[in-house]
Amino acid sequence: MNVSVSGIVRTVLVAAAGAGLVVAATQSQGAIALGSRTADDSRVSGSTDPVRGSTVVCPGPELKGVPGVDDLPLGVRVAAAAAPASVLSGVAPVSTPGSVVLTAVPGGPAKDTATTRGDLAAADVGGRSGVLAEASQSLAPGLAAAQSWLVASGDQRALASSPCTQAGSDFWVLAGGGAPGRQERLVLTNPGGNAVTVDLTLHGPDGELASPQGKGIVVPARGRTSFLVDSISGDVASPALHVVAEGGVVSAAVNDSWLDGTRPAGSDDAVPTAPPSRDQVIPAVQVAGPAVLRVAVPGDSEAVVQARVLTATGPRALPAGGVTRLDGGQVRDIDLSKLPFGTVGIQVRADVPVVAAAMVSRGAPGAPSDFAWSSSTSALTGVAGLPLMDPAGSPKPLARGLGLSASGDSAVVDVVTIGAGGAEKTQRVTVARDSSSTVNLAGASSVWVRQVSGKGLLHGGVISAISVADGTLITSTPLLDSALRTTSVSLREVRH
Repeated sequence: MNVSVSGIVRTVLVAAAGAGLVVAATQSQGAIALGSRTADDSRVSGSTDPVRGSTVVCPGPELKGVPGVDDLPLGVRVAAAAAPASVLSGVAPVSTPGSVVLTAVPGGPAKDTATTRGDLAAADVGGRSGVLAEASQSLAPGLAAAQSWLVASGDQRALASSPCTQAGSDFWVLAGGGAPGRQERLVLTNPGGNAVTVDLTLHGPDGELASPQGKGIVVPARGRTSFLVDSISGDVASPALHVVAEGGVVSAAVNDSWLDGTRPAGSDDAVPTAPPSRDQVIPAVQVAGPAVLRVAVPGDSEAVVQARVLTATGPRALPAGGVTRLDGGQVRDIDLSKLPFGTVGIQVRADVPVVAAAMVSRGAPGAPSDFAWSSSTSALTGVAGLPLMDPAGSPKPLARGLGLSASGDSAVVDVVTIGAGGAEKTQRVTVARDSSSTVNLAGASSVWVRQVSGKGLLHGGVISAISVADGTLITSTPLLDSALRTTSVSLREVRH
């Protein structure tokens, strides 16, 4: 089967969102007085300025570094870039020259550097390390990075990708399964200067699993720790992992790999879902056979969950399982295999906060297969982008498509691509309410998205695929907001 870019584009969906700005950091200036306020007390004033430094964290080689488990000889290709100036509407970067730098953690010299907006910094990483993509000064606003790897044949046959993410302290990651030969490896990376302690809680169809495993995991300063989720339980049919950090922030990604006996059944990375909420949208879900929607309920209350498909012609009900009940703490997989061939966004709504992700598979029964995980995403509120460098060893360029979906209202979106020689192309895309549009990404080295009007909520993802000798390899990479501004707060001293 040949995979064409146009084929992907015809089937890609994504969701749409209100425009806004990312607050990346807070700085406090002046003195704070504690006590009762009077008419003469100080006033607080603030301003927003373009960020002078931004960092996203890449997991690095996911199949290396688990204690007691053999490393697999797979590296990753990491690429990072600062958004072109044309999408930074209303943001004027500082004039001090800056750079985008890739650095391995733990320790190590810079892997590569870019000094011009739109240019890629790229590196192949093979060791047990994560990668920090750091942008400074004039290049700090609008940083985006991603990693990928490809193996065309053999036990690790798969195409996998992950966006590089901002660190945090509380995540849900949905991926994996309980079939024999299936493993989930959690990669935790600490970009900070102090060690961080992480506790994991695993949930499944029967709720939270009580286990001492996964507690008190230490992630060293500017370091990485990998953990085999199967050590908590290896037979949970629908795992959902809750990651909580104390003493700092980390990034988290789960690699889901499956060797079904002697049959390679695929691999992909899953990144954290959007925070728990009563309305989740999963972009870039390309159904062409087996597919599932996974929903977890983080709290203790029962949830009534409704799911629907956002298509090019509007919302559609699921063929089955569109309304279901879950107890607090439970996880459930809902079959999507009867959906027509195509790329869709999945909207999940509930009466209590939930988290959600979806998985699609490629491959004939009994033959080698591959799969792609798509996590729910927060609505895009500023600029989001993705470098599109092909992974090492790719026999030909990947076929790629961008999906955009609008929920709640319509959205008008500028899609900017950087092509050969730095050529920039802008397409204005109108996405109807609760509908979807697609954009062909053939020949692009990066893609950038900014909503210019409309009140719809915007979610996005890039689907990448390639035909190999015995089938199709596929992966899905979500678009995430880039840091644009920081808020400075000035406090005038209180005098009594």
